[in-house]
Amino acid sequence: MRRALATLFILLWATHAYAQAPANGTLRVTVVDPTSAVIPGAMVTVTGAEDATRNVPVQTVETSGAGIAVVAGLRPGRYSIQASFPGFDTRTLADVRVRNGDNKQVAVLAIARIEASLTVGQDKQEAAADRNGSSFGTALTRDQIEALSDDPAILQQQLQDMAGPGAVIRIDGFEGAALPAKAQIRSIRISRDQFAAEYHNAGGTSIEIITEPGLGPVRYFTNISMRDDTLSGRSPFVPVRGPEGNINFGGGAGGGLIKDKASFNVNVFGTQSYDTPNLNAATPAGTLSHALNLRAPRDIVFVNGQLDYAVTLDQTLRFGYNATHFSNENAGVGGYDEPERAFSNHNTSQAVRVQHFGPVGRRAFSRSRVQFSWADSGATSATEAPTIRVLDAFTRGGAQRAGGDHQKTLNLGSDLDYVLGRHSFRTGVLLDASHYRSDGMTNYLGTYTFDNLAAFLANRPSNYSRRIGNPTIAFQMVQGGVYLQDDIRLRKNLTITPGLRYELQTHVDEKATLGPRFGATWAPFAGGQTTLRGSVGRFYDWLPTNTYDQALRVDGLRQQELNIVSPLFPDPGVGGVIPPINRYVLGDDYRLPRITRVSAGIDQGMLKVVRAAATYSYQHSARLARGANLNQPVNGVRPNPAFANIVNAVSDAASRLHQLQVDANINPGALLPAFNGPLVSWKRTTVFINYTLASLGNNTDGPFSIPATGDLRDEWGPAAGAAVIGGPLFNGGPFGGPGQATTDIRSRLNVNFNNQIIRNVLLTMSISSNTAPPYTLLTGSDDNNDGVFNDRPVSVGRNTLRASGQTTAFLFAAYQFAFGTVTGLPPGVGVFGGGGAAQVRTFDPGNKRYRIMLYIQCQNLTNQRNYAGYSGTLTSPFFGRPTTVSGMRKIDVGLSMQF
Repeated sequence: MRRALATLFILLWATHAYAQAPANGTLRVTVVDPTSAVIPGAMVTVTGAEDATRNVPVQTVETSGAGIAVVAGLRPGRYSIQASFPGFDTRTLADVRVRNGDNKQVAVLAIARIEASLTVGQDKQEAAADRNGSSFGTALTRDQIEALSDDPAILQQQLQDMAGPGAVIRIDGFEGAALPAKAQIRSIRISRDQFAAEYHNAGGTSIEIITEPGLGPVRYFTNISMRDDTLSGRSPFVPVRGPEGNINFGGGAGGGLIKDKASFNVNVFGTQSYDTPNLNAATPAGTLSHALNLRAPRDIVFVNGQLDYAVTLDQTLRFGYNATHFSNENAGVGGYDEPERAFSNHNTSQAVRVQHFGPVGRRAFSRSRVQFSWADSGATSATEAPTIRVLDAFTRGGAQRAGGDHQKTLNLGSDLDYVLGRHSFRTGVLLDASHYRSDGMTNYLGTYTFDNLAAFLANRPSNYSRRIGNPTIAFQMVQGGVYLQDDIRLRKNLTITPGLRYELQTHVDEKATLGPRFGATWAPFAGGQTTLRGSVGRFYDWLPTNTYDQALRVDGLRQQELNIVSPLFPDPGVGGVIPPINRYVLGDDYRLPRITRVSAGIDQGMLKVVRAAATYSYQHSARLARGANLNQPVNGVRPNPAFANIVNAVSDAASRLHQLQVDANINPGALLPAFNGPLVSWKRTTVFINYTLASLGNNTDGPFSIPATGDLRDEWGPAAGAAVIGGPLFNGGPFGGPGQATTDIRSRLNVNFNNQIIRNVLLTMSISSNTAPPYTLLTGSDDNNDGVFNDRPVSVGRNTLRASGQTTAFLFAAYQFAFGTVTGLPPGVGVFGGGGAAQVRTFDPGNKRYRIMLYIQCQNLTNQRNYAGYSGTLTSPFFGRPTTVSGMRKIDVGLSMQF
């Protein structure tokens, strides 16, 4: 009887649900240009195409900031869709069938002459409930991109400051790639609270950089900037500043090759710079603080080419190639390190990539990508000699760096969107496969460690370590993931997003790595100014390649690490206590770090020119790796006398992160014409503000870092940045990049003010500030005789001390003028439709044939003394004091031309 009643109840509920199902359909039309950049502001007109729909009123709707036009309340049947936008040919999709629920179409517009258009509003509430809409994100304007540094290293730091801790940079959908030259960047968008199953990282924040080929006629550009060190700031630790210099140069071309079929972009960017290291060391001759009599040159050359080819009107192929060469001389000198510690290093990397995107039938859209990259790096020491290290006082002798690393990587990825009624499915696959070979050597002549200056003067080192044996290793690393997610439109103003991601990695014996995700996006009010979002999900992170490298390299067979306590000096000989070698182990019980993340946020528009968002997130990371010494001395005796330390990377550490991120944008009209607008307009301004309040604690300093107390319960404390998840073995690569914040910096603030209040005068000023990072109080001696100098005073926890906060102001000022005939580029705003959230690009309606910009940019405008290098070693003469400053004032002037 109860079973029959239950069956009857289910049938009644199903009948009621069917009766409540929508009788009409909703049509979502995405309008894109030939490069698959979506076009906001395009007009979409829907008319009936059969007897049953011809009496439906004609509807004309404008596409949103994500390039999507939503036409609701359509009677099921066949329709004709017409999409138009100034500067493009009108596109008509004939005989489109609309069914109950959601229907999705893509219209690709070919470039044409500039025409006028009609502006009609769309349903803002429905757009606000779109997970991939403009909420919880910031798109940089063209002027903001122009004001960023031409130096890729500084550019990356600027973007990280704007996004906040843990942000992941993606370039055309690829993680870990080198930053392109600024002239090639089409758009930059900072997206927050990225919880869906398509994302691997748990940080919740991504920086999406989209590059572009040329559009319209071929255009050329060139840029050069130089630094005059007479205006550079001096470190307070030296009486006289040493010389420095910097030259940035670049040039390229881009435009159409075949009308409506092919376009390209190629550019070369380079940096030639040098600076003078500052020594700040306590030696037997006294404290030495001065600029050294040597230069540390740094050279970078970056080459990039890109070609888009329209196979059909809807299907586009993108081919790309980039090469980067980096070299640095006299690295590793300064601070405690004396000149003989210098070494040189170099790195050359190249990559070729192919991408395909376009609609699949009437309901699906596909994006596929493949990239093959290879990199080689090496290092050479200036002096071949053993190293002498007096803890936090001075270090001399050779750098002991030789050999290099070699890497080949294949990245494959594909995503497919499919719309069926209320459902917008997305599924995808990612595979990264790498081959690594390394013959890099370190510490091959040995290192003496002294507790303090008195021990050095008495020729009484406390430890001698040295690596011997064959350093050559080779291994493969393969990791991959698949995902499925669904944006379900429950109501016009409510979308839920369930999803599931599954990941696997070689060298980790674990299969239960399912990551369920769920989120909801709700726009409660008809005006669409308010968006609420909540999410929960499980994430996994990869085994770092440098962890596997160390376990493979120093396994006691290929290489052996000698560790002699109380050796003789200057020849360790056979005196003292000589334990056998160290060994590093990655056990079969190692597990991928598991992160659980919960978030809630609100995005609010105000006064039509202000948009603000606040997101709280909690992350609990379990199964983090830390070192367990399986051969810890007991009363001075090793349990296994055949070895010294046997350090096993075990997965039992953890971390907890509480974080509140607040960001706001004030934009009263920064996209007004820059060249033919009024002479003075306060509307040509944007203000970007990001503030992060966070607390991050953990009980590990890395996979092979042995807890000083041996008990994890005594190791919990503020995180100091060493326990990086997924850190790279080589520069960049698919296994690199931050997965989450790694340092307990409680407060961060970034303010960016960008304006063209005076026509043709571009002025950008940004201020970045953060509170002090933690560091650990150390005794300065190996109290437990394990050869590891991480011992703390009794009852003192990890990272109980704090350094100084830092504040830096950046200024960019430019005067730009243009002349000549209009090139015919389309006006308005374009957005690249790849990946998750949309990416904004601006086209200047006044874009002339020739454009010249004179500019000046200043790092650390106020010459703020941002102290760093604090010593926590009790026996150091510098205990509790900083030993260096970061980023003193630097001023560059430059000239850029486009024609």
